[in-house]
Amino acid sequence: MTLLPATQALLDRRSGDDPPGASWQWESMAAEVVLRHGGPADAQALLPLFVSAPAAHEALVPVLARHGDRRLAARLLEATVEGGRLREDVPSGVLHALGLLGCASATSLLWEHVDDSYDVSKDACLGLLHLPCEELRDAITERLEEHEGAALFPEFLPALAPKTKDPAWLERLVAWGENDASVDCNGGLILGISLYGGPARAAFTRLLWDTRWEACGSGTGSAWWTYTGTRVLGLGLPRLYADLRARLRAGADPDAQKDALWSFITLVRLRCADIWTGVRAAEVTPESYDTLYGLLFAPTPDDSDTPTGPDGLSGPDALDGPTELGDLVRHVFGSDDPLADEVRHLETALRTAAAHEWALRAAVRG
Repeated sequence: MTLLPATQALLDRRSGDDPPGASWQWESMAAEVVLRHGGPADAQALLPLFVSAPAAHEALVPVLARHGDRRLAARLLEATVEGGRLREDVPSGVLHALGLLGCASATSLLWEHVDDSYDVSKDACLGLLHLPCEELRDAITERLEEHEGAALFPEFLPALAPKTKDPAWLERLVAWGENDASVDCNGGLILGISLYGGPARAAFTRLLWDTRWEACGSGTGSAWWTYTGTRVLGLGLPRLYADLRARLRAGADPDAQKDALWSFITLVRLRCADIWTGVRAAEVTPESYDTLYGLLFAPTPDDSDTPTGPDGLSGPDALDGPTELGDLVRHVFGSDDPLADEVRHLETALRTAAAHEWALRAAVRG
């Protein structure tokens, strides 16, 4: 079987004498390459390395989850579970991996961990997202009703609401997030709403721009799950940019405008990072970097949704003109606003990502 050079390097380095910290840093870097560009053969080759010392090789878990199969999941389950619980030296990401790989025999194991510590609970819930959970339908409903309306709760439990097959939970999740949930604990609500699919699209778009949710807050981690939700629902960044421009043109409160711009910039940054969400429903091909760069920083006349306005305008009236993101920010907030610097950094990141994308296409053709 043909392995990526990064995979072979991981295998070759397993007996190295690096200090633990340096070894982990190097391994996580190499594992990131395999995560993005590897395949089933790489996952199969790396499984024995992970099983030999799970805690030391935690960086390999996403690789196994993304590129493994049910046979690999069965081997992973056998090697990491004792007495119906994960072994103490096994990272909780294995729970996520088992579910993502469709290991239905692990359903009760994952449910057993839902009320555990934060990371363990999160990984158990994310794993259960990918399993049928028919036998858990009533138990999930009961647990949701137990926590509904609370500010703090097992954060990713609400992501399992679609497993109840009760469409009423969509509006209940929205109300929970708007009125009660702490913004430090709403990632599962955001993800759960998106997993209702088409019927949730309008509600999800509203919460994305609603300051009560702080849906794109980086400090709380909500931004990751909001970005995942946009992928689940097919809400591409070009569409969200058009929505943003419309909101700015409407002349909303300046603080709300700035929050909306920060939210959009955060989503573009996550796209630049090419994050792996770990949610199968979000595994869709997003817009290319060069397309996004052209839209935001090198727009053509066809990209403008309104006629070009006169020079020198500021505030909402200026939005009848520029479609380039930097110009938009400067017109609305001024060139001295910190957002202007943030947009310049974003342009650099997106330009670099687009260049790498073109280089990868050339390498594939070659």
